[in-house]
Amino acid sequence: MLSSFSDTFFDIYRLSGIAGKIHSISTLLPGEILEFSPNHGYIHIIQKEKCLLTMDHLEHHLELKHCDIVVVLPGNFHRISLNTDAFQDAKIITCTIDFSGIYGSAIAEGLPAFIHVPFTCKATNIIAEWVPITVHAIQQELKAPSIGSQIMLTRIIDLLFIWSIRCWLSTVEPNHKSWISALQEPMISKAMSLMHNHPHFDWTVEELAKSTNYSKSSFYKKFTESVGTTPIQYLKSLRMRLASELLLTTQKSIFHIAELVGYSSQAAFSRVFSQTFNYSPSEFRESFKNNPAQE
Repeated sequence: MLSSFSDTFFDIYRLSGIAGKIHSISTLLPGEILEFSPNHGYIHIIQKEKCLLTMDHLEHHLELKHCDIVVVLPGNFHRISLNTDAFQDAKIITCTIDFSGIYGSAIAEGLPAFIHVPFTCKATNIIAEWVPITVHAIQQELKAPSIGSQIMLTRIIDLLFIWSIRCWLSTVEPNHKSWISALQEPMISKAMSLMHNHPHFDWTVEELAKSTNYSKSSFYKKFTESVGTTPIQYLKSLRMRLASELLLTTQKSIFHIAELVGYSSQAAFSRVFSQTFNYSPSEFRESFKNNPAQE
């Protein structure tokens, strides 16, 4: 049976609008540097030789070995070069990942700037034997595309991304605050599932604590420490994300949208929305409906 963590993450991920595609297969020679824009997320698969990943906020280069995977989240300009002791060229398979939809940016915010997945994940002692198979599958689909090739490649990139998150979760520091890492706590996973499935409900800390069989104080403390924000602040952020999506993708009235996300008063909803986005709901709809990339 799937855990509540799996169920909750699936519910969020399927609405995230995350879309991956093959960006390039590069041959990296000594002295060359590959540079990548901060406008996208990336998955890099290293082949043949050791490489170095450089990012502005990294104190040291990150060494990447054969069959290692590194995921770099949007907003991070980075470079890949050969290690100084490399004897031959390296092959770099690069996929882009774009985050959109209701929860796309939320997933990006819940992850670190980069995730390094070594061929052998020491924390779980799992050898990523599937990496060579995955690389071969990508190469075959690109070499001889057929019906459904784009779907196949998109699903492969999804699997690479999910595997990377799993590896990160197995090594994440206990004091790390993130809604994704917090989902490993059954109590928090259940509370998040309730809020995501019923955003219109008049949730209070007392109601959420009762639903998870915790005292109000214990629930509040655990949620805030693990997620990095209070339950009510998390709920407000969730509601505003959902409202922004409904404003851009539906013709529903502002009053109806307010009701759907838990506000009985349109004035109260508009006030919170304006505080969040610096636009009233009507201004937001008018400004971004035909240009959602600005959202």
